[in-house]
Amino acid sequence: MSREPIFSAIRAARAGASFNQAEVEQIDGLLDRLGIARAEAEKIGLTSADFTRAAATLKCTVAQIRAVWEVESGGGWFQDVRADILAADGPGGFIDGPDLPKILFEAHVFDRETNGRYRASHPNLSSARWNRALYVGGQAEWLRLHRAMQLDRRAALRSASVGGAQIMGFNHELAGYATVEAFWDAMKVSEAEHLKAFATFIQGSFLADELRLISNRPADCVPFARGYNGSGFQKNQYHIKIASAHQRWSVR
Repeated sequence: MSREPIFSAIRAARAGASFNQAEVEQIDGLLDRLGIARAEAEKIGLTSADFTRAAATLKCTVAQIRAVWEVESGGGWFQDVRADILAADGPGGFIDGPDLPKILFEAHVFDRETNGRYRASHPNLSSARWNRALYVGGQAEWLRLHRAMQLDRRAALRSASVGGAQIMGFNHELAGYATVEAFWDAMKVSEAEHLKAFATFIQGSFLADELRLISNRPADCVPFARGYNGSGFQKNQYHIKIASAHQRWSVR
């Protein structure tokens, strides 16, 4: 449900009535606080309209896009971000705000992006091979990203996955962004932007046809699960999970 009628009613009342200066300032302050609260609320959480737009983009059903989003997304945001994370580069820096999108920094990708030149000096950030032990998890992944950005900003931004669908920075063009910086700027705005990027990524990866095959039958979900998750999709039963999610969403 849109909150805009509430805002319009308050503005109309302010414009059409006689208030003293103190009352005007109180009303304007309320509008400011409501605006901030609305902006923060819209960062986190998706609406049915968001999924309807994504389905229209992909020419699929809402149940199909909801099913893959449910399976592929682990939630897009960290809320109440830790003070030490926010202090990494200070107010107004790259890491700032009451909530930030979830990320995962990939040392083996950073190593590839920088031709291994930081492998010896920063082994926790640059690794010749994927190494699960290098993950620190949670919000602290932002600190890993921040440290890598001090070495090579662009390579670092290309070397982390971000948002609900955890799209890698190096895939920014497939997600619809000309630069990796523009991609990250959008991913820090709202979860609606995460879904929009996900839909564009599916198009850019030529998986829209496979998405439109998804049904309640796991066999119909195999082409998308294989295309999106690679050969390990069977081990993780992604096709079965997508079919199950589709069944739930298709009856709503």
